Amino acid sequence: MSDSPRFELIEKLAPLGLVLAVLLVGLLTLYPFLAAILWGVVLGIAVAPLHQKLIAAIGNRRMLAAAITGIGLALCFVVPAIGIARALASFLPSALNWVERVALSGLGGPPEHVLNLPLIGEGIAELWRSIGTDLSSVVSHFGDELKALLVWFMYEAEVLGVFVFEFAIGVILAVVLVYNFDRVVELSEKFFDRLGGTFARRMAVLSVTTTRQTVIGVLGAALAQTLVATFSYVVAGVPGWIILAGITFILSLIQIGPALVWLPLSIWLWLQGQPGMAIFVFLWGLVIVNLLVDSIVRPLLVSKGAQLPATLAFLGALGGLVEWGLVGVFLGPVVVAVCYEMILKWIEPDTLPH
Repeated sequence: MSDSPRFELIEKLAPLGLVLAVLLVGLLTLYPFLAAILWGVVLGIAVAPLHQKLIAAIGNRRMLAAAITGIGLALCFVVPAIGIARALASFLPSALNWVERVALSGLGGPPEHVLNLPLIGEGIAELWRSIGTDLSSVVSHFGDELKALLVWFMYEAEVLGVFVFEFAIGVILAVVLVYNFDRVVELSEKFFDRLGGTFARRMAVLSVTTTRQTVIGVLGAALAQTLVATFSYVVAGVPGWIILAGITFILSLIQIGPALVWLPLSIWLWLQGQPGMAIFVFLWGLVIVNLLVDSIVRPLLVSKGAQLPATLAFLGALGGLVEWGLVGVFLGPVVVAVCYEMILKWIEPDTLPH
């Protein structure tokens, strides 16, 4: 008789233990793809309203709408990711050759058009020679370390492949989610209802809303700045412009701004004997990118998005990069924004959406 309660307890706990074990095995299996899965969920949530409007516009042809959505997402994310990966793979050997050349001969003499500048030409030339000597000395002392670092990056080119793969998996998952939108919503409501009732459902609605707002307010604003700035890179015929576009996006995303790209680029163009293009890139960056987009377009997008503090957006992008790689730069701010909003609404539950 004394064993009966123990046996009943085992009978009750055994199914729970089996479910937890299965869930653990499933999580361990999917863990390598966690970043791609989360990115796919974020994309699916973000484009779902547009996808529903597209279905209505083309006469409820769900398969065609899913195909259009998938092609659009691929053009927006997968194709640029492939371009950045290929550009970086081509850039690293050139950077290695540059390090070796600077170690042997320095920067060389200043350009002739710099020497011919009235009043300031000789001063700039002297500064050029001084920087060249210092840089040559640094590269000579640390050349082996720099080359080892670049070689390591070349061997780590698989990271670029993972970056493209995760973006592709995210797009595929997003298309699957929006294609089965009604079923996904139904299952999600049942899941959160079982998980925590009304409060859990309201928190889920908050998470979805915050995700969409963050994609618009944070990622959208950074993308707007990047597209406008990249136009000047392409017009100027800058080699490796797609790498500069990626750096511009990251700097915009972490709230530093693209001036760290277009300002040195305009100086480089001037030193290369292209004063017209240098002036164009400088004025375009100052007036169009910094004043127009940063002062008008960006605040407009941010006002429609989640009110995520700049510090948290910065930490989210950097933390996402460390934890999940390049795709984490996009994913990190969204995750941080959802956590931030959920904590605020948990403190004040009366403000939760219904």
